[in-house]
Amino acid sequence: MMELLMATVLSLSPAQLTGEVKVYFAKGDGIPGKVVAVTRKAPDHGVAEFVIEQLIAGPTKAERGRGLHSELTGRLRGPSDCGADFKLKIKDGKATLRFCRTVWGSGVGGDARALHTIAATLKQFKSVKKVITLDKDGRCLFDQSDAGTSCITGHE
Repeated sequence: MMELLMATVLSLSPAQLTGEVKVYFAKGDGIPGKVVAVTRKAPDHGVAEFVIEQLIAGPTKAERGRGLHSELTGRLRGPSDCGADFKLKIKDGKATLRFCRTVWGSGVGGDARALHTIAATLKQFKSVKKVITLDKDGRCLFDQSDAGTSCITGHE
């Protein structure tokens, strides 16, 4: 019984242990840039979706005063093809985030920072080892190659 209890505790996400989660915002204009974690009170369920929603919403006024920003805030345009801004699936160590609305890029630096903050934010969860971020059409977000699969294959 003790082993089962210990296994359950070890598999809990940070939010389940502390009631808080981290959202990683960009600071500065580097490529892919520095990320800084801020804390948010976690909901009882849907925690991974919650942190992405927070990333899209952007930092608070006080956090913006510290120089933090999100490259996703104000960048989602047009109608959704799934009834929400995005869909998120986590399976076998891989988080696949597909935006259901068009995400407007902001140039190479901004695009790199957006992907960096998404990955940092989702990798706080023990169950996430790899992050794949897709656009509305199922192509790797901001991938301008013909195939559009660099985030899946690992090749650019």
